[in-house]
Amino acid sequence: MRFKRKEKVILFLGAVGLAALVAGAGFGIYQRLKPDVVVQPNITDERRSELEAELVDARQKSLENPEDIDARVSVGILEQKLGLLSAAGRSFKSALKLNSRDYIIYMYLGILYDEMERFDDADNALRTATQLEPRDPKPFQALITLYKQHFPGRADDLEDIFRAASDYTESPEIWAEYAQFLEDRGQAREAWVYWQQVLDAEPENEEAAANVERLVEQMGVGG
Repeated sequence: MRFKRKEKVILFLGAVGLAALVAGAGFGIYQRLKPDVVVQPNITDERRSELEAELVDARQKSLENPEDIDARVSVGILEQKLGLLSAAGRSFKSALKLNSRDYIIYMYLGILYDEMERFDDADNALRTATQLEPRDPKPFQALITLYKQHFPGRADDLEDIFRAASDYTESPEIWAEYAQFLEDRGQAREAWVYWQQVLDAEPENEEAAANVERLVEQMGVGG
């Protein structure tokens, strides 16, 4: 039987579509069948037993109340502590299905991706957390740590993160870390500004006082 040109095109497109569906299904099956990422945590047997018991309780609580976001997050945290990294990721993602704007879940997911060496995914998750709640310093601190450890060639990006974190969180800990970063880049005056902010917020902070005094001397009186 001979086909007209239009019929041949339709048949070809149908074959392409079928191939795409088969490929997509194959990738989905691969994603489901590939082995979970599991690591050996550096904990004692006693601590492992404690965490496993807590995990059983947390999973039971989650089963009893499927709408309890905190229970799902607790399951993920405990799974991560036990080295069950892929399982932890699934738990955090299931919590996000209940509330896709919960910044804490994105923070935990970003920290997990960092441990799994999925650094770009960690970057995206932690940036989302900082955007959803820019006043909490914890997601910013995790993002700063990620860039220091795994993106050493992106110092300008790290400075942008520091600047945003400093402005939004007003955290003395972040100001101190930013001051050290600036001094390492040869920006003594800018470093002094942030050490002074730390000292203004925490007058008893001896480290900040020492650094303010040292940088004033380094820049010269009135420098």
